[in-house]
Amino acid sequence: MYSPESIENEKEEFKSAVLNARPFKPLYVKFKVFYGCNLKCEMCNHWRDTREPPVSAERLKEVISELAELGAKKLHISGGEPMLRPHIPDFVELASSLGIKVTMTTNGTLVTKENAKRLVEGGLRGVNISIDSPIRKMHEKIRGVEGSYKATLKAVELFRRYKHKGKLTIRINTVVSRTNYDTLATLPDLAYELGADGINLIPVDDHCGEILSMRKKDIAFFNEEIAPKIASRALELGLIVSDEDAFPFGRDESEVRLGRAGRYAFGYYNEHPCYAPWTHTLIDFNGNVYVCCMTREKIPPLGNIINQSFNEIWDNSAYRQVRLKMHPPALKPCQRCDDFIDENKKIWELIGPY
Repeated sequence: MYSPESIENEKEEFKSAVLNARPFKPLYVKFKVFYGCNLKCEMCNHWRDTREPPVSAERLKEVISELAELGAKKLHISGGEPMLRPHIPDFVELASSLGIKVTMTTNGTLVTKENAKRLVEGGLRGVNISIDSPIRKMHEKIRGVEGSYKATLKAVELFRRYKHKGKLTIRINTVVSRTNYDTLATLPDLAYELGADGINLIPVDDHCGEILSMRKKDIAFFNEEIAPKIASRALELGLIVSDEDAFPFGRDESEVRLGRAGRYAFGYYNEHPCYAPWTHTLIDFNGNVYVCCMTREKIPPLGNIINQSFNEIWDNSAYRQVRLKMHPPALKPCQRCDDFIDENKKIWELIGPY
């Protein structure tokens, strides 16, 4: 999400904002700049559906400037597949020039020598590239397009080639599902060979249905046979910071029970808040604003940047209502989220109970 140290020098102001359901700063902003995708991933609907055109590039540039004025520290660009929009280097260059760290998630298949070079030189500081198995046939089965594996590996190579021109971190994102979980033991070796700096195992979302969701026996096999190998090798290669990172479905019986139900927060938000409504926002491809990805399909939009300034939305009554509801127990969608737990724990320690 962002470094909790961003809050440390203003912790009393932050604590007051939390207690009074007022906005703090949109420290971390996610832009979903495009809905469609050029691949046909089995766990995703972006390629199946057709949606309205995205917000204009000019309006997004205006919003980036608004966010910088409000104290944004990080902008993460995603989609769909963001590289289907030709304006991504423009967004990166503008945000970087305003002091905002820019990162991106991509399937990598549309990355070229030219745009990789421009992105890195323009200030891209992190890129998450999706690889769903170290085995080509498995990756392409999941991604639904022949040749996608080679194209994605080429993208990692290109970003690695130009990373010396900036401070770029390359991470491999892998969605762990019933389809691929037993093929992932050598994922750390592939990531290391490609020159990646880290791996990120993402538990399959519950919207993917029974075909992809992990059964009890699948999680047991993964935790006993696959995850320990990933943990050992990834720690050895410096690709994860804790062996916990190799167990996205939990480790002990109580965690696994919650993990099977898609409750990847493992009960943390029953007694603790999520601070995202004070520090985070999601701007969708159509201009709708939400607190985060998890609330996107469960809570109505908090506003729309096409006809409102971001500042108006950030301080409006809809955002305030979400902040009021975030005090423990947090919102129901929060139970499914593992995105911000580490940061939320550090902030909890920093500002103390209230």
